[in-house]
Amino acid sequence: MQIRRITFVGFGLLGASVAAAIKQAQKKIKIRAVSSPATLKRAEELGLADEFYGYKNADSWVEGSDVILLCGPILHILSIISDLSNTKPSHPVLVSDIGSTKEKICEAGFQLPSPFSFVGGHPMAGSEKRSLEYNDPSIFENAYWFLCPPDNIQESTYLPLSELVTFLGGQPVLFTPKEHDSTMAWLSHMPQMISSTLAGNLPPRILLKNYQHFAGRGFRDMTRIAGSSWNMWHDILLTNKNAIIQALDEFSIGLTETKKAIQIIDDYDENMHQVFVAGNQGRASLFAPGRNAADHFFEITVQLKDKPGAILSVMQPLAEEGINIRDIELMKVRENIAGTLLLAFKTEAEAAKAMSVLRYLEYEVKER
Repeated sequence: MQIRRITFVGFGLLGASVAAAIKQAQKKIKIRAVSSPATLKRAEELGLADEFYGYKNADSWVEGSDVILLCGPILHILSIISDLSNTKPSHPVLVSDIGSTKEKICEAGFQLPSPFSFVGGHPMAGSEKRSLEYNDPSIFENAYWFLCPPDNIQESTYLPLSELVTFLGGQPVLFTPKEHDSTMAWLSHMPQMISSTLAGNLPPRILLKNYQHFAGRGFRDMTRIAGSSWNMWHDILLTNKNAIIQALDEFSIGLTETKKAIQIIDDYDENMHQVFVAGNQGRASLFAPGRNAADHFFEITVQLKDKPGAILSVMQPLAEEGINIRDIELMKVRENIAGTLLLAFKTEAEAAKAMSVLRYLEYEVKER
């Protein structure tokens, strides 16, 4: 099936980013947006869609759609699937979603009657910004995009979806819904719970004296996602609570062992040493060949000068030399003291060339 029209039900950051990528590439695909009046108005102003529908009267926006991508919160996706079950399109329609949990969504989606086909989806991409205003055509670059097809479906049926993911720069990964949710419970959902708990349980001996302002990068990194929206996480917790509780129980075992190791530590304690060895190995496994879509980046740090345009003065000469930066992070900033810029590159050769250019310009540069 060739995609002639794709319908986005919900038109926030991710849906609008897919649409923006299609528009940018000038693909001959009609984009149909289904959303609230205010969002539809803005989508038209930004030129992100060709056709505009409200959520009601699903028959009208289902008809003529080749692919329907459900882009709202999880409970909203479940509600839309229920609406779809009451429609009768005249031709085959492939339906997918971008929800962060899959078992409940796929359980409902797999029940859709013919001519619908449903394949669960979850792109590992996003931002704290949720609206279409922040659409980014490159947001899916190098991102895993989980696809959860039913057992009885032919691969050719959902090939257009796989091809769309690849076009967007993502990497399709086939998982069962259960496998997806148990994996995400450990790698995404539990870390959120730990981050929120860590940030939310600073003791009075810290808070009463405002000592939290002395937090180093480690604490700040671990609590970054504690600022996430409860509205989104409510649906995730509600639809994946058993797997998340299991993950927390498994983590608690490790935390208890670490506590025991600290209690008996001496000048050189093998138990505590093994905690760090296991942590080093676990961290390294994230970047093992074949296990990470983005592979392992080669990183360098650059000491910035405390002046206006400091970041631009680093980036511009690298751009002029045709060096592609894959990731950037401003690590440390203090008043009147040089900040530290972290730059990541796809290849070791690019990192080495960047170091050479910046050292020539008398920057202090280090491999990381």
